[in-house]
Amino acid sequence: MSKKDLALPKYQMVKDYVLSQIENQEFTMDHRIPSESEFSKLLDVSSITVRKALSELVNEGVIYRVRGKGSFVASQAAVSEKTSNLVAFVISGVDLYDSSYMQIMRGIQSFLGKHGCKLIVEFVENDFEQERELVLGLIQTELRGLLIYSSDPDAAKSYLGEIRSKSIPFVMLDRSPSGYPVNVVTCNNHDGAYEAVEYLIKQGHRKIGFAAYDYHLSPEVDRYNGYCNAMSNSSVPLQDSFLFLDKKLDYVALARLVQNGELTALFCANDKRALEALEQLTALGIRIPDQLSLMGFDDFESAKFAKVALSTVKQYFDVLGYESADLLFRITEGSSYGNKKVMLPTSLVIRDSIKPVQG
Repeated sequence: MSKKDLALPKYQMVKDYVLSQIENQEFTMDHRIPSESEFSKLLDVSSITVRKALSELVNEGVIYRVRGKGSFVASQAAVSEKTSNLVAFVISGVDLYDSSYMQIMRGIQSFLGKHGCKLIVEFVENDFEQERELVLGLIQTELRGLLIYSSDPDAAKSYLGEIRSKSIPFVMLDRSPSGYPVNVVTCNNHDGAYEAVEYLIKQGHRKIGFAAYDYHLSPEVDRYNGYCNAMSNSSVPLQDSFLFLDKKLDYVALARLVQNGELTALFCANDKRALEALEQLTALGIRIPDQLSLMGFDDFESAKFAKVALSTVKQYFDVLGYESADLLFRITEGSSYGNKKVMLPTSLVIRDSIKPVQG
């Protein structure tokens, strides 16, 4: 047995054996292949392993089963029909033409274009029930795999099991469900937030707040933890009154903290919240960055063109798309095993919305 074989899961070895026998015409069209027990003895693997391999081959259209008679090789036409070149990308968000979504799609398309595959984009306007119905409909069609940007990853557990039951490879982008292992590609949210808050501290800020946007999402929890750890490791006390975790932010209360000198900087979980804070606080008479330094996360296209150019943590959305498609392909080709969490680097972008503390 080669080193490559040792690295493969046993069920994949069974699949590869069947496929090689078909390719070498040892197993021909409508030829009955060995039974589960025969394969177990032949390849020295368990019957459960054989069953998993044969089930996947049935789902892929390589073999078919006849009750009471066994498994048989499907026609080449059937096999080719099952080898889809379509990848579906499901986005559940606010605006399809959001610059970050467009960059993600460009990244996906860049990878797929090199591998002769086509991309289907399905957009849902932040409605989980529509997202669920859409995914359940898509898995009834012939797809190479699914890329999923979910509005509510924890609720998505309700349909992820259905995808797995059909042996359809999928990768989640940006966010993932808690306590449920999946393949996911995201940026290093914790470290990006840590670097941002550490920068504010180096500018003399000690009264630093945190403002969430969609705190139920895993990236925002990771960014919050990065904020907390940066504060703690610099011996800067955390105060509950500086935490704004609700979707609706009380800007009047926030402005009062700033006017009283109780808060000098605000780290926002994303640029949407930061740009909204910039507008709302400016309307309330708060001068940014003179009275409040403001930091976002994402580096949306609009961040640099805001009335005060926004300092932020940049994540590379095109790379996110490219790496997600790459991981999906590695899964479909059998070169990636187990569930992987791919974390991409971020970088700090300093513009005009931050000012050092004087004196």
